[in-house]
Amino acid sequence: MFKPRTARPVPSLSAYLRLQGGTQSRSLSELYFRMKQEEQEQKPEIKDEHVKETPQQQEPAVAPPPLSYLALDKHSSKMAQKQLLQDKEEANRLFEKMAAETYISGLHKGKWSSDETWIRFCLLPIESRKFLRDIDVNRTLARIRGTDKDAALGGRAIPTSRTLTKMLAVLGSAKRAGVVPDQYTYQEMIAINASLLNFSHALEWLDKMIKSGIQPTIRPYRTLLKGYSTIPSEIDNTRQLWRSIKSKIEHGLIASSEPDATVATIDIKSYTCMLAAECRVGNFEQALSLLDEMEAAGLQPDITVRNVLLEGIVRHKGLDAGLRESELMEQSGFELDGFTYSTLLMAAIKEGRSEETERLLSTSAAKGFLPSRRIVQLLPIDPLYVLDILTKSGAIDTIRVYNTLIQAAVRRNNFNQALQLIAHLRSHGAKPNVVTYGLLLDALSKAGQLTQAKAMFKEVFEGGSVEPDMHIFTTMIDACGRSGDIVAMFGFKDAMKNYNLPPAEPVYNSILSSLSRQRNSNLKLVMATVNELVHCTPPVRPSILTYNAIFAAFAAYARRKSLNSGELRFLRTWYANTRDKYYIVKDRYLYVSALNAFVGAGCIEDSMLVYDDMMRHAELDAVVLLEFTRKPKHMLELMNLAVEAQRFDDVLALWRNWQALGLPPSEQALGLVLYACDQLGHISVAKDIVMGLLSPRGLSSTSEKVAVDGDTAIGDIEEYKELHRRKMAVSTAYSPSTVGESALAIFIGILVKHNMVDDIVPALELWNSAGDAAALAASSSLRFGLTHDVKRVLSETTVSRLLKLLWQSKHKDAGKATDQILAFVEKHFPEAMPV
Repeated sequence: MFKPRTARPVPSLSAYLRLQGGTQSRSLSELYFRMKQEEQEQKPEIKDEHVKETPQQQEPAVAPPPLSYLALDKHSSKMAQKQLLQDKEEANRLFEKMAAETYISGLHKGKWSSDETWIRFCLLPIESRKFLRDIDVNRTLARIRGTDKDAALGGRAIPTSRTLTKMLAVLGSAKRAGVVPDQYTYQEMIAINASLLNFSHALEWLDKMIKSGIQPTIRPYRTLLKGYSTIPSEIDNTRQLWRSIKSKIEHGLIASSEPDATVATIDIKSYTCMLAAECRVGNFEQALSLLDEMEAAGLQPDITVRNVLLEGIVRHKGLDAGLRESELMEQSGFELDGFTYSTLLMAAIKEGRSEETERLLSTSAAKGFLPSRRIVQLLPIDPLYVLDILTKSGAIDTIRVYNTLIQAAVRRNNFNQALQLIAHLRSHGAKPNVVTYGLLLDALSKAGQLTQAKAMFKEVFEGGSVEPDMHIFTTMIDACGRSGDIVAMFGFKDAMKNYNLPPAEPVYNSILSSLSRQRNSNLKLVMATVNELVHCTPPVRPSILTYNAIFAAFAAYARRKSLNSGELRFLRTWYANTRDKYYIVKDRYLYVSALNAFVGAGCIEDSMLVYDDMMRHAELDAVVLLEFTRKPKHMLELMNLAVEAQRFDDVLALWRNWQALGLPPSEQALGLVLYACDQLGHISVAKDIVMGLLSPRGLSSTSEKVAVDGDTAIGDIEEYKELHRRKMAVSTAYSPSTVGESALAIFIGILVKHNMVDDIVPALELWNSAGDAAALAASSSLRFGLTHDVKRVLSETTVSRLLKLLWQSKHKDAGKATDQILAFVEKHFPEAMPV
């Protein structure tokens, strides 16, 4: 008798990983594949399956299949099941840890923007967040706030209440995962609240920090001082906080921020914040006292401190006092900097002191300080005279002065002045650089002189006198696109190869925006441009501007023609890639463009997906609803599509949000929702909607006023979500003008269809009385003698149709209802009596 060879026990996944040297050198998928391969190799072999056995000793010709990692065979033993479950839990834990390690590595080594950091954190599995450390959470908060040096690729972001909402969500998730906040966590939360001028919440976070056993340094107090100092009305709270800081330092309640120091002291930055607060309210006696206090503490005021004092003096005492203070600064050994001269120049311009303005310009230019573009824009002096003043000393590069003056003229939309400066530049032998030509081309394009811009590009850059840069090509591509010259636009893009300039994101954004503005947009050209963007070398990463241009092009095309399967697949893929691939936070324009594209294509599933995404996003940022609610047609088109697709539940859901979103009354939307109620058999819902619109009694109980503002600071993420949910749950509010003649006819038709004829006349009476009440309310609020016609109208055609429905009804009281309707019409609308 031949028995099959017994298979060796398959090692568990954890044991296999240990044998293979862990997971550092190989991916988990590779190790799992090799383990499964070994399982197949270990299958029992049968030497001779033709040998017969006795019934008592007979065994199967083929051995039972080996245990699988993903599914348990029903014949497996309990021990094997337990082992496999343990392996599965261990593998899941390994996956969670790997996801957390990937996030941590990118967080500390990559250059994620604020939005990308937020999306990557949201995509991190909840189970993986328990592997985060406090330093990882703090870095996440810093990047989202936009103050991390790598967080804002194009400059530091300005925190908003939406930033605070995201940070609260991150912190709440980290706490649930077991991460304990440290002093840097609390400092981030204090800083974001102080920057939003939400001082009560900032103080609450400081109190939480102290109660958690963490002794704060001077930094969170300085952050609060800085926030208070920007608002003159908060001077009392600022002084109270200043006294509290001194008292806490005396009692040792503030830790030293210096590693070598044992006793905390007030640093020069904190003194500067307090000095700015006193100068802002004009309390210069206290400001000078602070300067003496600084010197007594061994801190020498620097030029920044004296500039703060100078700015306060100029604001409250005028230019002359500021000039005297600047002389004292020079006598004290301070060298005036660009901020000093900018402060004095602004004061001279505001007071109309032309002579002082010219003198300050000359003095600052002699020391090599060029005034800012904002100051140059405000100068009441001829630009050529300003040019002469700034270049006389020779301390400033002449072409740099030209560029500043030209840029200021373009900013003022004074293109003729910019062209005069260019002519002056050429006539005086100055050699313009690429920045100068970029400003000139920008001025020509904005002035609508594309032909002159092309001629200048050919003369200057194709002649080889100056090498063009990315900004030059972006300007020309944008100018051609705005004028509708698509051929020239692509010609300039192709010409970039001659100068070894690969197209960057702004170039593609300009091209896609131009294509989306075309009346007959070419989707094939749009898709080809997007594919080139993705596959070009070096790779170009799309931004939210890229996405807005793509979806705007599809939305414009979908209004005229239907999208084919390939175009729909392209659209769906790019919508999914916003978060999953490119980590882009959708804005209000992208949501509306995507909705218009999918609605125009008749895709109800995709349309509702975009709508649901927008509503979920609105729980954290109500601003994303602004563009959608600006025009009611977006919601109407979506409701129409839902009716066409017989998605009547979606129609009811959209109606529930209609008034909650602040959309104006619409009889067309009411007709759609009544039709949906009829198809679903929800007659009681239809009655509640109509009666709620006609009866003011339901207003206080069903329409609760909830203020949810995207720019309102909040203290708790759950509180914000609850406010949003309450706002979205608002029922039908009193709006009798919404129920017009056609909506009334639909409603009565529903009542007749469902044998509820007894409710017809009460509905007519309520409809008429509500119209009279609305007319009275409107007339009492008229201004300037204007009149508003809100009188109810009932036509003979509508009455005839209602009577016909009743005559066709088999209800026993149909005849009685007919007589009552005729009596009602004869009394209130005699002109509508059918002949």
